[in-house]
Formats: sequence, C-alpha cells, structure tokens
Amino acid sequence: MRDMLNTIFPVATAALILIGLIAPVLIIMQSAKEAAILRILGTTKRRSRCILAIEQTGLCIIGLAVAAVCLIIYDAGLFVRGADTLILCGGLYVLSCVLAASTTAALATRRKVLELLQVKE
Repeated sequence: MRDMLNTIFPVATAALILIGLIAPVLIIMQSAKEAAILRILGTTKRRSRCILAIEQTGLCIIGLAVAAVCLIIYDAGLFVRGADTLILCGGLYVLSCVLAASTTAALATRRKVLELLQVKE
C-alpha cells in the first residue's frame, strides 16, 4: 500500500498543479467581457486586472481553507501528521493559481475593449 501511495503521490501533485494553472485561465477568459465593461465604466487596466486575479486567488484560498477544516473535522490526527505535506501541496496550488490568474488577467485586459464586447457566432 505504501509503495502504491509513493507512486501515486507525485502524479496527484502534478495534477493539482495543472488544475491550479488551468482553472483560473478558463474562468478569467469567460469573464473577459466583465473586464471590458469595467474598462468602459472607467476603471484602469491595472484595477481590472487586480479584480480578476484577486477573485480567482480568493476562491483558491477559500477552497483550501474549507478542505483543511473538513480534514480536521474528519480526522484531526491525520491533519497533524500530514501538515507539512499539506502545506507544501497547498502552497504549490496557491502559487500556480496566482501565476495563472495574474497572467491571464493581464492577457484579458490587454485586448481592446470593443474587441472583447463583440458577439461571436
């Protein structure tokens, strides 16, 4: 069982990082029109980028906090024994989420406002 867990753990960590990179990108690209509307209302590009990036980063951190609380409720001893691994994986997840969110927010707000508002059929 331990050998199987040692084999699966790196794969699960890589999947976690990929999810942290891909999920914010997809969500921010879906809300590119919101960024365009914010720009039309007079916000700066920097403020629009911050709004989009902080929204995704906040969701990431809230999700990790909920997962930690659920693990503590399920088995507090398991949480204490695996705290170092949880901190490492959680840190990698937050780092990848922040990187993806900030990069995608910059790309989404760099485009022209009218281009973002055009309806594509």
